[in-house]
Amino acid sequence: MFNELVLFAIIVVALFTVLFAIFLYLVVRKRKDGKWKREVETYKQLYEPVLFRYLAYGDEQVPAPSSSAQHVAMMELLDHFMRVLANGEIKERATTLAEMYFVDYLRAQLAHRRLGRRMNALFFIEDFYLCSLIHELEAMYEQKQLTTMEKRQLLKMFALFQHPHVYEYMKQTDESFTQFDYRLILSRMDDHMFTKMVDHFFDWNEKIQYALIDMIGVMQKLAHVSFLRTLLRHEQSEYRIRALKALAEIAFPLDSAQLRIHLHSPVWQERLMGLRLCARIRQYELVETIKELVKDRVFSVRSQAAEALLRMPNGLAILEQIAQTSDDRYARDMALEWLERGREND
Repeated sequence: MFNELVLFAIIVVALFTVLFAIFLYLVVRKRKDGKWKREVETYKQLYEPVLFRYLAYGDEQVPAPSSSAQHVAMMELLDHFMRVLANGEIKERATTLAEMYFVDYLRAQLAHRRLGRRMNALFFIEDFYLCSLIHELEAMYEQKQLTTMEKRQLLKMFALFQHPHVYEYMKQTDESFTQFDYRLILSRMDDHMFTKMVDHFFDWNEKIQYALIDMIGVMQKLAHVSFLRTLLRHEQSEYRIRALKALAEIAFPLDSAQLRIHLHSPVWQERLMGLRLCARIRQYELVETIKELVKDRVFSVRSQAAEALLRMPNGLAILEQIAQTSDDRYARDMALEWLERGREND
């Protein structure tokens, strides 16, 4: 019994010692971080007027940073000014200054043991467009212990820097990459690089394919409308749906005969996207077809059909007629709902 009590006391003392040590570590760490942040803010106040005049007029001599806190203060300020004072000349000056003062510091940060430091370095390299570090970025990408987060950021940067191997890198991505990740990568490509991606469309995995179609619409890539129109004839419905969605984003007018094919599709998502395009281009000859779709069994299709009718030149009158005379209760309810919306915005 006595031995058990001694053992219990030892365990309690050991646990207390460990917890006290952790508490002391956190207190010291917090004080250290607080001191670091105050130091950075102090340097920001010193650098702010100098950096502003340099970026705005280009005739100010900016003193070189000598400490880690000075580097961070200057980089954060420079990044802030680039976003607020966004124009080509200011970005060029910012990149020139970053090339002079930050390259060595950021190169060292890329090898830091803490992920946060490495990620911050990558963000700054992207923001300042430091192409001179491209070899270090290539070496970093080849590391086996690279995290998925770092890999995503590096691919975005390779796209932004028009790296010739970005296509090979994208073919090697794993399932952890989402369509959103690919959309971010594609959004950083110039027209030439994006066109090459489209030209090799069927070489890519499904996620990249869908992201490509979406970004044609989001980025208003009118040069690729003909490609979208070829996808409208594809046997796989998902290609047709996304192509219609992209065409709706661009508000590209398809002829009525082709649109009717999609409006009569057995796939409700295809009918929905066809109606979304109708709402953008307002082809009056499709009114009767759209009126039938206000009776569709799928709520989203009925709602989109009513919106498409509302956008017609005499849309309110068409919806009033449906609300009063339709033999479908759901169509009458949907017409009334969109009538109310239309009158509120009239």
